[in-house]
This record gives sequence, C-alpha cells and structure tokens, in this order.
Amino acid sequence: MLLNINLIKKLRNITGAGILICKEALIKSNGDIEQAINIIRMLGKSILKKRSINNTGFGAIFVKVNKVKKVGVILELCSETDFVSNNINFIKLGNKIINIMLDYNTNDINFINEKSKNYINSLVVQVNEKISIKKTNIIHGDIVSCYLHNNKKIGVLLSIKTNNFDNSKLPKLLAMHIAAYNPQYISDKDIPNNILDEEYKIQYNIAKQYNKSINIIKKIVDNRMLQFKRDISLLDQIIITNNNKIIKDLVNENNYMINKFIRFEIGNN
Repeated sequence: MLLNINLIKKLRNITGAGILICKEALIKSNGDIEQAINIIRMLGKSILKKRSINNTGFGAIFVKVNKVKKVGVILELCSETDFVSNNINFIKLGNKIINIMLDYNTNDINFINEKSKNYINSLVVQVNEKISIKKTNIIHGDIVSCYLHNNKKIGVLLSIKTNNFDNSKLPKLLAMHIAAYNPQYISDKDIPNNILDEEYKIQYNIAKQYNKSINIIKKIVDNRMLQFKRDISLLDQIIITNNNKIIKDLVNENNYMINKFIRFEIGNN
C-alpha cells in the first residue's frame, strides 16, 4: 500500500509516535487515520503490559494551585529512567494530568488514570518505556500554597486556615521549609503513640550502656525524646530563614493555623 507522506506526518503530530510506527499503523488500518490512532494506543498498552515488571524508580513531581477555588493538587509521575523523566514530553504529560486533577477537583487515581490513559499510552509508544501515576493528592484551605524543588524531585502542598491574607510570601516560605526539613507531623500531639514508644525503647537501650543511675538514664532519654519530637514536628522546627524562631511562633504571629501539608519525594512511598 502506498502512503501519502502528509498522512504519516499528520498521524505523527497527533500521537507523537515515530515514523515507522505511524507507517505500520496506517498500513494496518488501510489509511484510516482514526483506526491508526487506536492501533498506536493499543501498542502503548502492549508496551506497558510487557514492561509492567520493570521498576519505575525515576520521575517527577508536579504541583498546581487554583487560588480562586482555594485548592491544590500534587502528582508523582514515574518512569524507568531519569532520561525519560527529564524529557520535555514527559513534563508536558505531567502538566496535562495535573490540569485534569484541578479541572475535575479530584484525587481519584482510577478516574485520573482513565482520563489520562491515551496521553500516557502515546508517550509510552514514543519512549518505549513504562510510565505510570504513582500517587496523587489534593488539598483545600483558606490559603493553599505549593513549592516545587527546581529539579522536580520534591513537591509540597500546604493548607492554612486564616483570615489574614496580608503576608503573601509566608505560605510559600512555609512550603519551602517543609520541602527542606521533611517534617512528618504538624505538631508533637499528632505523633502516634506506637512511634513514640518504639523510639523510647531505642533511646532507653542506648542510654543503659552509660552505666548511670535510673534517674539519670531517664533524664537522658526524656531529653532525647523531646528532641526527637521537635525534629519531626513542623511547628517545633526552627525556621529555615531564622535560627531564633520556630514555626509555631511564625504562624501564631500571623494568625495562621496549619490544617494539613503533603510532601512528595521521588523514590519515597
């Protein structure tokens, strides 16, 4: 079958697939471009299935906030290699998916996968590599802020309850702090008892080796537990830009209450 080169170009522009793949799809579809598009989409699914056992340990984080609707979304999109995750078409795909999440105001990963599958399959055909949505999340609040590390490996969403909208730089600063210091909880009251109990046992067993009295051992452990809670609690952490203040001071001064934060980092569960 003779094919018009313009038809191949058109199919390539629509799908992003290579010339040989477009040519083969058009031959199989007898020149029907709509059918050829479906053939390429099915090829993308086939590659995904064949490569499903491959690890997707690379990727990028995407975050976006709609200030009018007071909502933010975050996405971790994974690939098999760093080369693909830095590809401009991979970045475009992530932005398409994050816009779907924002447009539909959803965190339903099955819905997002369904809406995104054609975009994902098209890129899979181009790069011959598995691409998958690892996780997503959504956040609402009086103020919603986000921060994305410039290599797209760490992203943060932050929800604040407040009636103070004067300090426009502070929410971004708090999100940046969360990206850098990786707190696990908002305050020490949020730390589960089993986490505290486990850490206490560890510190107690370490302190016992000093051959001190029980009272001294208890003081050592209590001090270390206090530091442990400070290290993983956002409100007790020292501000990234000011060693003389903790986050709790800053939010209280600005009449803020931190509702929730979400931190995604490539490679972490």
